[in-house]
Amino acid sequence: MSEPKLTFADKLGIARLELRGARRAIANIQDQPDIDRGIERIKERARRREERANRNK
Repeated sequence: MSEPKLTFADKLGIARLELRGARRAIANIQDQPDIDRGIERIKERARRREERANRNK
């Protein structure tokens, strides 16, 4: 599946989650499925937004 077009807010949300993941990695917490789910949730929201925009054209 192709990558959706991310808005600035989406990119900021992903950066925030990755920063949280980096802090956990420093604390030696390696298993972080919630970070991965959060990033996937943001990308899925962008995909749905793109689909709605294309449907309304």
